[in-house]
Amino acid sequence: MLTNIELEEAQKLLLNKVACLSAETVPILRALGRVNADDILAQQNLPSCMQAARDGFAVHQDDIGNVQPVIIKEWLQVGDIPTSPVKRGEAVGVVTGGILPEKTAAVIPCEKVQANGQQLVLSGYKAASSFIKLPGEDFKIGEVIAPKGIRFTPGLIGLLAAMGTKQVSVYRRPRVAILSLAKQVVSYQKDPALGQIRDSNGPLLATLVIRDGGEVIAVNTCTGIMDRDLKIYILELLKQADLVLTTGGTFAFQDSESCQIFKAIGSNLLVQGIPMQPGGHNTAFSWESHLIISHSGNPAACLIGYELLSAPLIRAMQGISPYAARNCAICLDDLPAKKGARRFVRGYAKCSNNQWQVRVLPGQKPGMFRSLVNYNALIDIPVGNPPVKTGDKVSIILVNSSGTGNEYFQP
Repeated sequence: MLTNIELEEAQKLLLNKVACLSAETVPILRALGRVNADDILAQQNLPSCMQAARDGFAVHQDDIGNVQPVIIKEWLQVGDIPTSPVKRGEAVGVVTGGILPEKTAAVIPCEKVQANGQQLVLSGYKAASSFIKLPGEDFKIGEVIAPKGIRFTPGLIGLLAAMGTKQVSVYRRPRVAILSLAKQVVSYQKDPALGQIRDSNGPLLATLVIRDGGEVIAVNTCTGIMDRDLKIYILELLKQADLVLTTGGTFAFQDSESCQIFKAIGSNLLVQGIPMQPGGHNTAFSWESHLIISHSGNPAACLIGYELLSAPLIRAMQGISPYAARNCAICLDDLPAKKGARRFVRGYAKCSNNQWQVRVLPGQKPGMFRSLVNYNALIDIPVGNPPVKTGDKVSIILVNSSGTGNEYFQP
């Protein structure tokens, strides 16, 4: 067991305890947000043949720049297959996406020509190869269209459909169970009695897990469960889940509720306490091949603990980089210095003209929700850092960004 270790040491220790989950095959319509488990290669050229990029007329090389009328040989509609190559002195009417006849040197848009019956005046149009989609222009056969480890996006799924791909191999979603250990906390679906509060951290953690690609198998509280039954319940969760997250019951360290409960079921205490604010009471256990991460009961502290300890584990289980992207940013607000541990301040970051900026959000106390509503970054303030003045540079961690090749917050 390691007590009061630095964040990076705790992250490394916990990440060494998890492995990438197995792969499974899913239809492409169920692949959105999932992580690709294999390199996917283009099985054909896209487009597969020469196509028109505009409605207009296909012409021969010798007629580009011509001012003499040519004969409109035929009009091709969507789905029509040309019967012969286009010849000098001829033009073929085509539509966007239609197959072009062989020997087409350019597609001249309708608005650039004058049609008179079967005759077409080209008006000296000189743009060779214009408005032609060449075979393989978008993707060539054998090209990697989706590298291993990238999340599937709507555009990628559309591309796979165009290639005729019906299913893909993805890493299994980590199964995560969430349990509140605080005895005064009741389900958010219930009306609390005097002295009780609704469970907000459970839904908070559940949605964070879903955001990061995990599958939530339980969101529960221990209220009303006898100690003996709670142990049985937790053991059942551990058998079903790849990761168990708890909230509350971490404050008293050796005598905390989480320590007592998880020692009673035979788990090993791995990490106890990390010098950071908020969320310094995070505790981690292992039970057989499963990890249990106990987060603080304060909402902001719970969220910080999740972003820095649990989220990396969920990413690693899906075969992607566990660490969120870091950037240097200009702070748009003052931040007073504070004695004590390293701080993580909730902020809203944006990039303008290749320079990140971050604004400190109101409501920074550990028990407050206000700063959680619209945050997308954590401002990392080292221990002993002097006051931050408006315009100073700070280090920020961009949440939702995990080095998968298609991050949300890259400039």
